[in-house]
Order: sequence, then C-alpha cells, then structure tokens
Amino acid sequence: MKLLKSVFFFLGILSILACNQADVAQKTENSNQVAVDQKVGDGNAIPYPLAEWKGVKGKTLADSKPDFVGQKKAPDGAPNVLVVMLDDAGYSSATSFGGVMRTPTFDRLGDEGIRYTHMSVAAVCSPTRGSLLTGYNIHQIGTGIISEFATGYPGYNSQIDYSTPSIAKILTDNGYATAAFGKWHNTPMEEASPAGPFESWPTGMWGFEYFWGFMGGETNQFHPLLYENNTAIETPKTNADGSEFHISHGMADQAIKWLDNWKGLRDAPFFMYYTPGAVHAPIQVPKEWRDKYKGQFDEGWHAYRAQLLERQKKLGLVPEDAELVDWPESIPEWDSYSDEGKAYLSRQMEVNAAFLEHVDHHIGRLIDHIEEMGELDNTLVIYLTADNGCTAEGTPTGTFSELLMQNGFPPLTMEQQLEKLEEFGGLDPWGGPHLANHYSVAWAYASSTPFQWVKQMASHFGGTMSATAIRYPKAIKAKGEWRRQFQNVTDIVPTILEVTGIPAPDYVNGQKRKEYPGKSLTYAWNDPDAETNHPTQYFEMLGFVGLYHEGWTLAGKPYRIPWSVDPSAMANFDPLNTTWELYNIEEDPIQSVNVADKYPEKVKELETLFWEEADKYDVYPVGGSLGRPLQPESNPQRVAKKHWELTPNVYRVPELAGPEIKSTNYEVNAYITADDTTQGVIYAVGEHIGGQALFIKDGKLRYSYSTLGLYWHDFDGNVKIPHGDVKITLKHTMKEQKLNGPSTVEFFINDEKVGEMDITATVYGSYTAHETFDIGRDEGLPVNEEYADLGKFKFTEGQLHKVVFDIKNPDDQEVSAAEFSVID
Repeated sequence: MKLLKSVFFFLGILSILACNQADVAQKTENSNQVAVDQKVGDGNAIPYPLAEWKGVKGKTLADSKPDFVGQKKAPDGAPNVLVVMLDDAGYSSATSFGGVMRTPTFDRLGDEGIRYTHMSVAAVCSPTRGSLLTGYNIHQIGTGIISEFATGYPGYNSQIDYSTPSIAKILTDNGYATAAFGKWHNTPMEEASPAGPFESWPTGMWGFEYFWGFMGGETNQFHPLLYENNTAIETPKTNADGSEFHISHGMADQAIKWLDNWKGLRDAPFFMYYTPGAVHAPIQVPKEWRDKYKGQFDEGWHAYRAQLLERQKKLGLVPEDAELVDWPESIPEWDSYSDEGKAYLSRQMEVNAAFLEHVDHHIGRLIDHIEEMGELDNTLVIYLTADNGCTAEGTPTGTFSELLMQNGFPPLTMEQQLEKLEEFGGLDPWGGPHLANHYSVAWAYASSTPFQWVKQMASHFGGTMSATAIRYPKAIKAKGEWRRQFQNVTDIVPTILEVTGIPAPDYVNGQKRKEYPGKSLTYAWNDPDAETNHPTQYFEMLGFVGLYHEGWTLAGKPYRIPWSVDPSAMANFDPLNTTWELYNIEEDPIQSVNVADKYPEKVKELETLFWEEADKYDVYPVGGSLGRPLQPESNPQRVAKKHWELTPNVYRVPELAGPEIKSTNYEVNAYITADDTTQGVIYAVGEHIGGQALFIKDGKLRYSYSTLGLYWHDFDGNVKIPHGDVKITLKHTMKEQKLNGPSTVEFFINDEKVGEMDITATVYGSYTAHETFDIGRDEGLPVNEEYADLGKFKFTEGQLHKVVFDIKNPDDQEVSAAEFSVID
C-alpha cells in the first residue's frame, strides 16, 4: 500500500508540472494529497483532506483574494436521518402489529409511511446494533455475541476496524451533525473504564460527534450510570419537567436539547441514533404508569396470543387461514398456577405493557419536536421496536432478579419466587427502582406471535424479526401499507447512503472498506410486489442456527431452551449434527409447517449454503460465543491483571473492567489511617440485588454479599477498627470449583484474624449489568441499604490510601465442562 501511494504521488506531481504555471502557484501541498487519496480510494476515501484553496496570495492584501477552506459539507438537499430502536419488545407488542399496548408514535410513522413484516435482525442485542450501524453481518464485525461475553475468536471478539466503518463515521466525515442517545452496547466492557482506551466508544471509531447515555446491556431505569461523550456524569434527580428521573423521559429531554442546539447553531443535516433502554429488563416504569393495563392480562398467555393472532389477521399482517404455532412443552400452561401465582404473572405483563407505552410516548415528544422545527418531512425516520426477539430470560415464573438465569442459576419454582417477592415487599415494588424484575418466558413466547420462539433463537423468526416502520414522505408515497419482502438490518446503511446521496467510501482511515452484504430498501418503497433484493441471509447466535434463501428458511432445531443454562446441553452442543426444519415462506410466512421430510433435497441444498455463508462471514467456529462457559480461557477478565493497586480516585469502573472478584480465589488488602471519624466504603461492586461491599460504619468493620438477591450474607462481627495506620485484609476462598460455588470469607486486621463467614453461593458471571466497581465510595444504588441515606458513603477524606487486589491464577481454578454445574 505504501508503494502504491508513492507511485500515485509521483504521477500526481507529473500531472501538476504539466499544468499552467499560474495555476501551479495557487495549488498547495493539500491539493497534491487530494489527488493521491482520490486515486487510492477511487475518488472516495475518508477522512477527506482539506479542499483545494482557490484564493490568490499576492505580496499585499491589495493584490490578494481570500478563500475559506471549510470542512466537507453534506450534499445539497440531503435529509436528516433518525433511527429509533427499542430493546427486547415482542414482535406483536405494538398496536399496529396486533398488540394491546398503546404505541401511538410507532403506529403514526407506519400510518404515514410503510411497515415491514419481515425485517430480520440478530437474535441478541449488541450484534444487531453493530450490524445496523455498520451495514455488515454480525460476525464480520466481531459481534457474534454481546460484548460482555466476547471470546477469543474473530467473529466473536467485539473488535472492529475501519474496514467495516460505522454509518456515523461516514456521515460525520460528509458534513452531518451526528449524535447517539441511550443504550450503547458495542464497546467491550473491559475498555469502558475511565482510563479507556476510548477508540471503541461512540465518539471514537464509531464516529459520533456526541453521545449521551449508558454503557452496556441494560441499566436501572431510575438510576442509570450515565456518560456524556466519554465522561461519567451524575445521574439527574429529576426530568426537565421536575418529575422523578427516568431515563426514557430524560433522554428525550436531552435529545430535544441537542436538537435545539443543532437547529440554532449548525448548518448541516443531522443523524441521530436513538436507542432507549426500554423495554429490556429490569422492567421499570414510573409509578403513575404501572396500573394503566390493570386486569388486561388476567386471562393468561394462551388467551392473549389467540387475541393477538386474530388482530393480526384483521390488520392483514398474517394470512386469514394462519393458525397458532405449537406451544412448547417446556413452557408451563397458564392453569398450572395458583390464583396467587396468576396474579403475580398478570402483574408482570401489566408493567411491561406500561413500560412500552411510556417509552413510545417520550419518543413521540422527540418526533413532535422535530415536526415543530419544520424538519419532520425532511427526515428519514426508521423505527424498530426491538433489536432481537422478545426476551425469554425471565424463566417460566418471571423473576425478581433477572441475572440469576444469566449466571447459571436454575429457575426458581413459583413458590420460591413468591416467597422472595414477599421479602422485597410484594407486588407493589414490581416495576420500581429496587427490583431487577422480568416477566415470564410464556409472555415472551406469546408476544412473538405469529412466530415460534424468542430472543437468542437465531433459528426461528420469533428470535429474529423486529416490527419496523419507515416514514419519509419525500420518497415514500404509500401510507400504512405492508412491505412483505424479506429484509435484514444490514440493509439500513445502504438505504441511508442512497437517500442522503453520500457514496460509500472505498477507504476509511487508510483501510479498504469491505463490500456491503445488504442492499438499499428503497427499491420496494413504492412497489409492494417487488421481489426481495436480499435473497440470502444466514443466522447464528449461541449455537442456534438458521438460513433464509429465496423464499425458504432452514431452521436448526433448538438444542436447548434459552432461559436455562443447561450445562449438559451446552457441553454436548454439536453444530455438525443439527436437526433441520424447513419452511416455505412464500406459502407459510410464519414458519408454522415444517416440510423437511417432504423436501429432503432442499434441506441438503440449504444446509450446504449455510456452511458456505458461515465460512464466508467468519462464523467459524459455530457457537464460538459459548467460549466463556466451555473454555474459561476465552474470558478476557480471567486472563486480565491479577494484581491491582487502586486509590479512591478509581470509581465508576464497569464491573468487567475491574478485578474479577466473583467465583474466584482472591485477597484484598486495604490500607487506611483511622480515627474517631473513620467511616465509608472501602470498595463496592454492584448493588443490593447483586454485589458486595467492604465498609466501615459506626467504627466497625462490615461486609455485605448479595447473591443476586437470592442469598444475602452480612458480616457484622462487632470488630472495632483501631486508630492509626491499619491494614484490613479480606481473603475469599472457593470451597468448590464450580459455577456459583460456595466460599469462605476471612477477615484480618493488621494480619490478625478477626472473623469469617460462609457464602452459600457466589456469582460466576456478573453481579449486575449496570452497576460499577468503586473504590472509596458506592456509586449508583447501594449494596447495603443501611447506608442508602448517606449517598455514596464516601470514605473519610484522606484516610483511605489504597486497596490492593490479588486474584489467584485462573489456571489453578478453571471450571471444566464436566464440572459446569450449578448450586442446587
């Protein structure tokens, strides 16, 4: 490449020497570089060099003429672009897709534009987000799984480069004002610390000029840990109207504020990526919204899905003769629960429905504001209700603590859930800030109507279809029509480029851009009968596999249920022996009739094509996302630093970017100077639903450990802290090397043992998906409610000098597949 640049540079010089000498005098070194870059990039390489200066430089101002060389401007008439995507909502949740949940904003956009029946996405969130923003298949950009579970394989390592550039990078370099709001789930969490590196943050390689939101897969909706650009900011107490802060409300306030600045100060179109944390767990919504759907789900999930299908028939979404797909034996029947259990289950869906209406309402405020600016008809609006299928991670009963499943704990029985619910105050707190609640998998399956299965299941449409509406009256003449072509989220970037008139770059920061796998959606905007321009699409997620090709889908029969981390199923996963199902989508658009036995040759043809696509798009090894549970060395936190020396200046660190103090052996040594005023948190990670904290209160050493709210352990051994220089030691030792195994914690002061406690079950994966690791304070929600009224409970100023963590070598404590068992 360097040699090629040198050749083109030499040719450029020769060309300049052949020009008129007067023109040569006006050309600068920048103009030479323009010629070079245009040759290398076939006329389109970003970032662009400065344009040629066309003024005149005389000896005096009198014989000179100025010319301003500004930044690249967007093409004349280029529209604004707004992409909205919700999180985890079911395909049939929105009113215009058959749901009972009121979604007037989403419905309006479809009424004034078009709706897609088969807009496919990845089966899990951050892969879809990366694919949407770049236009590439998920494994091409290393997002074969969420960044928290990244493994050491190219298709799954959460690492991108400029060969697959973000649409924000392209638009920013072409004169757009760009901003991202809400959930950002495409930075490896070990890189999301206050120390960076910041290249993979929204304002780094992803190319956004501005970011406001939270990092990671989810957040507490009332107490999100927020960032502005790459700087942590304090969580607001109230929204702009004075109400209690909720991020769905607050991010609309912030986006409107950004738009006002854009309108007043910028002469450029905007690109906004607007992705709320709703309706991902924890399912939390302001109290005044929680009863809006009271009683509407009391008949249960079977009745609900039957109602959904009938509404979908009336809307013309599904064929008149469509029937409900089979109900899996692994999901309990509604009548298998007691009246108390049914009341609990109904409440889960009531709060979920309110959550969806609430976030759609605040998106409506954003749309209304753009309209009041006179910009709505000049804005391409793309609104997806989900980044994957409806989530089934709440277990069959629903749960007060949604990370129990992700950490490998077996589902609780209904009796256990109700018992724990009473401990937390019954149904009244459900949907509030102090529970990490989630709804039953049965509601998720029902919300996937008319399709089979749910989130994670890349094999079936229930895991990979997102209700989608697009409004752009300058190009879309239809109003309220369905578009039934099979499409994929990779088609969105080519669409934006076509509509904005911006060519795809050939080179980005010196790297040759890969060819896009998708095509623009515009071909069918005014031709509902057009044949799809996306004839082939593979799917893979967590070993679940599928393929669409020219009106057929090949679906791998699920090897496990997604709401249970079944050790034997995962350890015995073998993609080479997949049992395939076959569906004719032209005749059966909802994948209800398996015709594999009828067309065995078609199965063989499509299976061969799946493996070709997997090889082409870096899917190998299929199931590479299972590396962490099956190959512990795939966990970057397990091969990270083993010795950490931290001061109170270190806080707001993502859990996965800090020491791995979970189901491991470790020692903590805190060095303090104590007197009568000494108090505060020494270190904390997580919160009361999952976390641990070592602290001093009332002059005594304290320690709290919450196993995701399932078990709570508290050390209050009446151990007084002596005055002067003190070393406090905590030694954590696993009793059994297994997933979430039990442990012992010993406490020492100045090397003298002062107490110990047993922990029934440790946490193997993550205490929370939103709280942080902190030294000298407890950011966000507290681990121990005893100091909740003391705010962050900062350690007495100047008295905590450092905290040292030593993690035992993981080679001595690996959990093999055979030992991959859980606490009973």
